[in-house]
Amino acid sequence: MFKSGLQILKFAFVFLFVAGCSSNSNTPQPKKSNFSKVKNPQHFFKKADLMQFGVYYYPEQWTQNQWERDLKNIKKLGFTFTHFGEFAWGFLEPEEGKFDFKWLDKAIDIASKAGLKIILCTPTPCPPVWMAKKYPDIYLVDERGRRRVFGDRADISVTSKRYNAFVKKIVTELGKRYGRNKNIIGWQIDNEPNAFPDYSPSAQKAFQKWLKEKYGTIDSLNAVWDGAFWSTMYQRFDQIEIPNTSVYTEDKLSPQAVLDFKRFTADAQAQFLNRQAEILRKYIDPRQWITTNYCNVTYDADPRLSDKLDFITYTMYPVSGRNPLGGQSFRMGSPYRIEEANDYFRSIDGVTGVMELQPGQVNWAPINPQLFPGVVHMWLMHAFSGGCSFACTYRYRHPLSGSEMYHDGIVGTDGVTLSSGGKQFVKAIREMDTLRQLYNSTATMPHEIAARKTAFLWNQENLWDLEIQKQTSYWNTWRLRNIYTAAVKSTGAPMDFVTEKDDFSPYPFMVAPAYQLINKALVEKWTRYVKKGGNLILSCRTGVKNKNGHFFEAKWAAPITSLIGAQVDFFDMLVPGVTGKIVSGKKMFSWHTWADILSPKKGTEVLATYANQFYKGKAAVVTRKLGKGTVTYIGAESNNGELERQIIRLIYQRAGVKIEDLPPGVFVNWRDGFYVGVNYTNHAVKLSIPKESKIIFGKNPLKPANAVIWK
Repeated sequence: MFKSGLQILKFAFVFLFVAGCSSNSNTPQPKKSNFSKVKNPQHFFKKADLMQFGVYYYPEQWTQNQWERDLKNIKKLGFTFTHFGEFAWGFLEPEEGKFDFKWLDKAIDIASKAGLKIILCTPTPCPPVWMAKKYPDIYLVDERGRRRVFGDRADISVTSKRYNAFVKKIVTELGKRYGRNKNIIGWQIDNEPNAFPDYSPSAQKAFQKWLKEKYGTIDSLNAVWDGAFWSTMYQRFDQIEIPNTSVYTEDKLSPQAVLDFKRFTADAQAQFLNRQAEILRKYIDPRQWITTNYCNVTYDADPRLSDKLDFITYTMYPVSGRNPLGGQSFRMGSPYRIEEANDYFRSIDGVTGVMELQPGQVNWAPINPQLFPGVVHMWLMHAFSGGCSFACTYRYRHPLSGSEMYHDGIVGTDGVTLSSGGKQFVKAIREMDTLRQLYNSTATMPHEIAARKTAFLWNQENLWDLEIQKQTSYWNTWRLRNIYTAAVKSTGAPMDFVTEKDDFSPYPFMVAPAYQLINKALVEKWTRYVKKGGNLILSCRTGVKNKNGHFFEAKWAAPITSLIGAQVDFFDMLVPGVTGKIVSGKKMFSWHTWADILSPKKGTEVLATYANQFYKGKAAVVTRKLGKGTVTYIGAESNNGELERQIIRLIYQRAGVKIEDLPPGVFVNWRDGFYVGVNYTNHAVKLSIPKESKIIFGKNPLKPANAVIWK
């Protein structure tokens, strides 16, 4: 099963779109349920349990005489729950309208008797063969007009009325049968929802309907999409086709039309999940929670739109054939993935978990190396440090056949011998037992850590808009996000991802990199935040468009000029072989992707200037005081993130906050009275652990691919 933000690599020859209808789709909507989403999902998990452990098991893939042995061993190893059913539709409904739950009843009974709880899934990623052959219109259509066919997963068009009708039936049957089963703790809807574009007739109609509901009149749509340009206006909504960027080369489609299609795609995917949640709530015990597992890098979906679920979990496969920090880093994975996923998904509802964590080698990456010894254990402790209520892994048994034959499990191909990753899971499980004994329910975050608390303002629409019109092939919005995450985390600051609707006041610091789409209300909210004492850090490409994706009819970035105390004169990007230079203090930094050239106003301090090109001497970074707080604008993206790191650390220090000095790839987080350090670098790192502290697990200096926990 493919599990990472690189999902498109596994399916390089197809585009999987798992996009559904809008909330007012043609699909019959479920009746209002007796139970609704809980306001505080933390009540599903005892704080004193810290982090529970689970593992996927597929009873339908193994002979029944092995189920009892396997499930008993899962419990013996220390796992508290298992995970059934997300790919089992062909077993649950082998013929249209004929359901078979006997095998699942038996598996649940065996797991329950073994002392395991169960997460049960809706099987909607994998429709059965009878459905595929009789109703091929349930599948999505890719950008080349090719309809998907039976034999893969997550390739259905969930804007299909027919498919939604089948989904409603199977989800209803599952809810009725297992909604009051005391051994089922929660439900996972679908699997790794990721909204890739669908060009099927059903998606076309749903998109037209979505646009009509959004704009009301065709004239309003033409105005936003700039129909006057190239005479691309419409007379009726039913004339609109899904914008297909793959068929254009030099000339491009309206970026506003493409942005709306991305909005529709994300909304459709989320509503597909929301509808299933509403069906389940009619039947399930309110003590059973509902979630799904988004991939950790979500380019086309928007997890926050899945607002009928109790909380959102994530899938995490850090090692994917890349070498982010050089050396042996390719065996440890990107240092930013777990850190950002913890902070992002936890911030949505206050609770998260890692539903799938890489147990060893996988089969889907371009290159699938052996993992660095100990790194799975480190990932587990990293997940714990970021607030995960549980960590689950895919999968228990190493497959013997099928497309994932090279995918590791907790046990090897003999079905009983622990793999390297399995041993590390067992180690983490036993250590968590010790941490639970040391847990102090009255522990509160130390003042010096709370003083660094940082909000990361993020909006998927900004991501989409930036990626539609990059202006340079070097631009990568997610890389910029990593740069700012790394800079903030170098200080040891706790961080939450927030939206424009959230309260900014609890955070002494806020970063908003490349926040391109703005409105007057946001600028006013930023201004109030700063005047009351907040420290706001903005980056290049901020404040240049309105929410429709149009430039303002004013000077460049005019809405934020007064806020940042500088005018953005123009912007630049460099071609291969040319390097830009920036000087700040006594250090020189390189850049090539993007640079905003700034003219500061009176009272604005210049922290960095450009050191070459025809604008040498012009401001690259500025800061100013405003009321009780500060605003800083970092106008360039540096090649290695060192400029951003230096400036952000300076802002924290100027605010009188005590900060750490953690190298890239090293993180220290505080959770429930415990400090947890992890090391993704190629060398041992000496952490500043106070002498009076007690190390519970691990050692200092902290070796690569290791974790250390202290109180």
